[in-house]
Amino acid sequence: MRAEKKILICGAGIAGPACAYWLDQHGFSVVIAERAKALRDGGQNVDIKGAAQQIIFIMGIADKIAAKDTMEQGVKCLDQSGNIVAVFPKGGFPSLTAEFEILRGDLAQIMFEATQDRCEYRFGTFVTALEETSDGITVAFNDGRVEAFELVICAEGISSSTRTMVLPEQTHFRYLGAYMSFFNIPQRSEDDNWARSVSGTGGTLVTLRPGKNHETTVLTTFLREDHGFEQEDAATRKALVAKALEGRGTIAERVRSELDAVSDFWCGPMSQVQASRWAKGRFVMIGDAAYCPTPFTGEGAALALIGAYVLAGELKRSSGFEDAFSAYENLVRPHVEKSQKRLSPTVIRALHMKTQFGLTFFRLVQRLVTSRVIQRLLKPSDAKRNARVAKDFVFPRYT
Repeated sequence: MRAEKKILICGAGIAGPACAYWLDQHGFSVVIAERAKALRDGGQNVDIKGAAQQIIFIMGIADKIAAKDTMEQGVKCLDQSGNIVAVFPKGGFPSLTAEFEILRGDLAQIMFEATQDRCEYRFGTFVTALEETSDGITVAFNDGRVEAFELVICAEGISSSTRTMVLPEQTHFRYLGAYMSFFNIPQRSEDDNWARSVSGTGGTLVTLRPGKNHETTVLTTFLREDHGFEQEDAATRKALVAKALEGRGTIAERVRSELDAVSDFWCGPMSQVQASRWAKGRFVMIGDAAYCPTPFTGEGAALALIGAYVLAGELKRSSGFEDAFSAYENLVRPHVEKSQKRLSPTVIRALHMKTQFGLTFFRLVQRLVTSRVIQRLLKPSDAKRNARVAKDFVFPRYT
């Protein structure tokens, strides 16, 4: 495909800069518009799994990611009094801590540094209108600028406003029956390089993970039939989280006591983005905007990196953008659907115990899985782990 005109990417999170990197490598000129006024450095732990690990090595950023590793050693499952029920060390079965664990903001910074000198970033900028023409797509921005681009790539995330302009009827949100909340709280002396996860009756799960700058990251998930609270203000959503934490034990009470002082608070429904199509005309979506699996899977960053790599590569080798978009979707969609199917409302309910009997049974299963016999039988060897990475997604080589 010709590279005379610029390609616009909406969103400077993970998928956007990753796609910009590969487009630049293939000779395209790229503009990245980001609604936020600066690079967002917050966020929770993200995992780089499977085939995405191959991509970061090809990009030459694996060492930088490893240097920013959260140093998480694994997950300790606790009861409501803080006593250890089971321990899942990094590399064990099941592997709850990935080989590459990094805070979302640190990964975004690495991606930004890999592209900032060769791509044009425009912070505080977002799309207000799009109009496709015979040889391009005209874009109006919030600052009054109107420009022509060859293509528009939407990488804005699950709540994309640009996606709503183009593919509203084609985008469906699959609610999984729970809410999620992310934020940071001050680190305490008992916080170390182990994640700690507490299941409490009533359907609430609290996980504390290593952060940075003397902070501990918090993930709270809880069952809820109604999912109409995403439009409420932060105070209302904080009250919702506080109620879910009430009476759930010592770790939950610690988190609950810190809620009022939290500034980087996020809370919303645990939903997957399932779009019937990822492209329309000269507009195409990647990452969470097209196929968010929910952060609970730990696979969002990996899917973003894979999608960005394939889309840019297909644009390089295809004669036209229509063929490139079609090839990109045909290659990536089966992998996305496989990832999303790993989670369902039934699985979420099974991980969020509502009764004491269910919680007791769940803890028995945890102890069984972490036993020496089970770990000896099921813990993958390095060879098996490497083979799994290689087979996770077999993508073409474009360089």
